[in-house]
Amino acid sequence: HTRQNQNIHLTDPMVCLLHVLNMFPSHAIRLDLLPFYSRLVATLHPCMSDVAEDLCSMLRGDFRFHVRKKDQINIETKNKTVRFIGELAKFKMFSKTDTLHCLKVCKLSTTCGRFLFRSPESHLRTSVLLEQMMRKKQAQHLDARYVTMVENAYYYCNPPPMEKTVRKKRPPLQEYIRKLLYKDLSKVTTEKVLRQMRKLPWQDPDMKSYLICCMVNIWNVKYNSIHCVANLLAGLVAYQEDVGIHVVDGVLEDIRLGMEVNQPKFNQRRISSAKFLGELYNYRMVESAVIFRTLFSFISFGVSTDGTPSPLDPPEHLFRIRLVCTLLDTCGQYFDRGSSKRKLDCFLIYFQRYIWWKKSLEVWTKDHPFPIDIDYMISDMLELLRPKMHLCSSLEDACRHVTELEREVLVKLGNSPPLFYVHARVCGYCASHPSSVFLSSLLSSIPVCVCVVVQ
Repeated sequence: HTRQNQNIHLTDPMVCLLHVLNMFPSHAIRLDLLPFYSRLVATLHPCMSDVAEDLCSMLRGDFRFHVRKKDQINIETKNKTVRFIGELAKFKMFSKTDTLHCLKVCKLSTTCGRFLFRSPESHLRTSVLLEQMMRKKQAQHLDARYVTMVENAYYYCNPPPMEKTVRKKRPPLQEYIRKLLYKDLSKVTTEKVLRQMRKLPWQDPDMKSYLICCMVNIWNVKYNSIHCVANLLAGLVAYQEDVGIHVVDGVLEDIRLGMEVNQPKFNQRRISSAKFLGELYNYRMVESAVIFRTLFSFISFGVSTDGTPSPLDPPEHLFRIRLVCTLLDTCGQYFDRGSSKRKLDCFLIYFQRYIWWKKSLEVWTKDHPFPIDIDYMISDMLELLRPKMHLCSSLEDACRHVTELEREVLVKLGNSPPLFYVHARVCGYCASHPSSVFLSSLLSSIPVCVCVVVQ
């Protein structure tokens, strides 16, 4: 066609009518296409104004027809009509006066109500209609579903005022440190970030303490990038040795603080700290003794084995099991030889006793069983670390294995004094461990710490 023939084709009334009929079927169409139909009508309006006029006229007549019927059938068709009117109103194809006249329908409010409420020429009338809608809701006894629809429509059009979040203002150097650690650091940018870290003014004690604080607050880092922070710290220690000591000390302190406070809002923070400690071991920032002290503290600190509930480890709380699994999933695969392997084998026996002790508590019933996701997590961890390990089948079985382990320790010591002497020299950690107390009563006058026996 020539350009003149194209113009004649676009202005042909029959073509316009066909466009309108194709966009206005008698059946309910896909609602997600209505915004695109409205955009098409607005695009064609400069050269085919009859399309918008005819379509709006048909929608207006269809809306009046459904309002007069007042039945509860053909809901999809009614929904389509109202949504189409709302989308056309946002493109200024449907007059605002007619749209406000139809605003008594909630679905129209959720489609274009905010547009009408924010437009200066229709703001006043829209606010009046919204208030009338809320007053009718209060005056009539509506079903809960309709009350929810009315409230959703009202607050969509006129959302309640919210206080603006005040962003904390920090010095440029602190913002740069946070950007390097929390945004730029990734597996491929670790070397680049390390070079930038080395250029920082390390002679400034405030800057150094802030960097240490940012590394200790590992929960601000993406979970999958925690190993990158450990890698960065391992490279940084070669130039700033005291930074590694302070970061490790801060992580251990945060783990201990999490057990003392024991609030659910800190759970993600505690998981991140446990994973970070495991990654620090992977990059040789801590010794295996630190890992095992932390593992034993998870199953012993604040644990009340006499049946009285403990606020530090309530019966229904299983988060410490998750912490143990997280730490062992991170670094447990390296405990596969030598003394570390023996330590892990001993710990897993005590860990199974802790698990079965938790399962035996009265809070778990047939109506409220032990969480199956925790069982799966334990199974996955043991399958990864000790696939051939004998698993205990009950609390009695677990206690029997613990007793056999402690008896083997006594045999290796070659000394079996009476049980009623408690004079062994015990370190602060072993003093808080229940099995260590039992061993200390057996070790009597032996001048060694109980943790040396386990090693």
